[in-house]
Amino acid sequence: MGKPTAYDQFLAGMRDVWSARAEEWDIRAEANRTAPDRRADLDRTSAALRLEPGSRMLDAGCGTGQFALEFAARGCIVTAIDVTPAMIERARAHGTERQLEVEWRVGDLSTLADPAASYDAILARVSLQFVPNPWTALQELRRVIRPGGRLYVSVPGALSPIYRDRWRRFAFPDEVLPNGIMPWELETLLQNDGWTVLDGWGEFGTDMRGNQNALSADDVGSLDLRLQQAAATIWTVVARPSDPAATA
Repeated sequence: MGKPTAYDQFLAGMRDVWSARAEEWDIRAEANRTAPDRRADLDRTSAALRLEPGSRMLDAGCGTGQFALEFAARGCIVTAIDVTPAMIERARAHGTERQLEVEWRVGDLSTLADPAASYDAILARVSLQFVPNPWTALQELRRVIRPGGRLYVSVPGALSPIYRDRWRRFAFPDEVLPNGIMPWELETLLQNDGWTVLDGWGEFGTDMRGNQNALSADDVGSLDLRLQQAAATIWTVVARPSDPAATA
């Protein structure tokens, strides 16, 4: 057996990190599921993706399944994938408890098992920084989305509390950390991979661990777009395939 590649090492490192965090993440995600602003968040996501009952949707990086299950409850046909078996195990348990049907998979976003043009919509919420190569993952997502389909993808901004531990890459160079893709890099990758960017916006609240963003939407609303993106806790981009033939 050959030596693991950097790609394999990154995937294994992310799997180990999230296996250790699965229980903590699930507790926080379940608490957020009933937060006062959750319905508005789901409604905005649904509108951005143009979801309706019967829409085929991929939750790309589903964690413990809270978003996948909410959209299944709204009548979507949902496939949900995560690289970490411990996350999928918890997601599957929630689905059983809530009696909602989702196809759960353990896998890599860069090597999906689906035929081309399988999905009407793809949700990749704060997951792209955990893949070894976002460019490769976006190409794969474009392959499996249908002509005219919508992609909803979000990543943290440069000043996001989510990235508060980025200093560790200098002190602990052998530690596997997220790739740190920035919102403007995400947009450029999309535009160079055959996507048309349709919309984008920032969220400036706390991260999943309750760490507060030092800035609010009001603080940055009059600033240049790149500064708004840098300040966001997460920045969302909505896109569609530019060339329908690219999904064939």
